[in-house]
Amino acid sequence: MTNEQYLIISYFSAAAFGVLAAFLTGLVLRGPLRPALSRFTAAARRFMGRAMFAWLVLGALFAFTLVGYFGDCDHHTYQSIVDDMPWMVQKNREQANFIFIFLLVGVLTYALTLAVVLVVRRPANSAGHEK
Repeated sequence: MTNEQYLIISYFSAAAFGVLAAFLTGLVLRGPLRPALSRFTAAARRFMGRAMFAWLVLGALFAFTLVGYFGDCDHHTYQSIVDDMPWMVQKNREQANFIFIFLLVGVLTYALTLAVVLVVRRPANSAGHEK
């Protein structure tokens, strides 16, 4: 495999990996979210479930696009990028790191949003006051 082929394949593989990781994260979290979402109407449950998947996928794709190949001190042209295989491998690892960081931030933000919504929607009789 030439360096140029590696660059193209690894670039699109990183994007596919990010989408797959986001989708699998959403599937894993879907089960534990069901009891929390049971307080909502059916339409709100569907929206929150779809919003989680969209939030995670868009976060992973955004993280993927944050890693730039140009602009480094030694890499101003396409040919200089293709000629430096260790640098391309390092950029692929950087993409994977950004994807996982953004998935973590996405899950935490979604959980915080859900927690706030659940606290706001809490029924008055479950506020801890016993009769």
